[in-house]
Amino acid sequence: MDSVQSTGPRLRAPARAALAGVAPSRDIDDPHAPPVAAPRGGARFGSDGDPRFPRSLAYVSRWSGALVCAAALSAGQARAQSQKPPAPPQSTARGESGGDLRGWLARIHDAAARSNYVGTFVNSTGTSVASSRVGHYSEGKNTLERVDALDGEPRSMLRVNDEVRTLWPRYRVAVIEPADPRASFPALVSGSEKHIPDYYELHVQASERIAGHDADRLLLKARDDSRFDHVIWADHATGLLLRVDVQLDGRTLESSGFSDVNIGVKPDAAAVYAELHRADGYRVVRPEVQSMKLESDGWAIQAGLLPAGFQSLGCVRRDMNMPGETPVPTKVLQAIWSDGITHVSVFIEPFQPQRQRSEGLTVIGATHTLTRRVNDMWLTAVGDVPPAALDQFVRALEHKAP
Repeated sequence: MDSVQSTGPRLRAPARAALAGVAPSRDIDDPHAPPVAAPRGGARFGSDGDPRFPRSLAYVSRWSGALVCAAALSAGQARAQSQKPPAPPQSTARGESGGDLRGWLARIHDAAARSNYVGTFVNSTGTSVASSRVGHYSEGKNTLERVDALDGEPRSMLRVNDEVRTLWPRYRVAVIEPADPRASFPALVSGSEKHIPDYYELHVQASERIAGHDADRLLLKARDDSRFDHVIWADHATGLLLRVDVQLDGRTLESSGFSDVNIGVKPDAAAVYAELHRADGYRVVRPEVQSMKLESDGWAIQAGLLPAGFQSLGCVRRDMNMPGETPVPTKVLQAIWSDGITHVSVFIEPFQPQRQRSEGLTVIGATHTLTRRVNDMWLTAVGDVPPAALDQFVRALEHKAP
């Protein structure tokens, strides 16, 4: 039987905002439920016919996969770790220009790659709170991360360069995937930042103290109804993102950030490799992911119906078999779009009446999940965007008979 081998820093490389690894469990209220393979894009897929699905999905889809911190570092960013952190941008009189916003985002994104830090990360949706202990280290050409869940089922996510391993001690299962190339907390930017100022207006606000650090506070106010406002706090000295609140009309829907963090710590490779050694003998699960085009599966996109500013980040077919269960042909098509700050995933699978019993909308924090039947197919749209925007994504998809 395949087992996880202890590896050194030459593990093959992974990347950003999707969730590499597995969802917390089939039912996060049941500590004995088996783990479930999680799709990229920061969202666990399932059926709204299963009442356990929406809560589990929201748990792991926290704004582009909040539990996978600082993923997706390019080689250029990794080399920047030895450079002095750039100073905060010098804002214009109103502090609202597109150049200012791109400057702030570049500084935050660069700090996610350059900084070594250890802290406690907390996500709050208003109805639930989840926390993890996070360590991120850049050492030479290597990037190492360790994320240990502090709530719910024990699990650890370990990243060495471009590979992420999620370990489930109770089941002695290790899920191995490449990290997704989109950026997650604290890199912030998902895809290109070029057009972000077209859809978010920057307001530089009074500085505050967050997680023990003096922080610059920025409001990214949505310019239309297809996205939410974001309030972000970045460490004044380094630019490291400390917290993000997703808001609607000044009301916080969801908050993700550090409750405490030490920045500039000495790299601790042993903290990652020691945990990898503990996984010797675990059963290995490698979810199958195949890049493809929606058109090749009989789908067409009516681009004019999509919300303005969302660009395609690609499409994959994912193996959705669950560890510990008899393999069945459960493959799901996932298409992903991003406006540079947030992203939307649409999952497509054949309609199964025994599982997908009703269409509807589920809301957990800022994450909205819309399910709908289209002929003999079942669509699940997930994203930190208003329901009307999700509806546009679903309506923009047209299924054509092969």
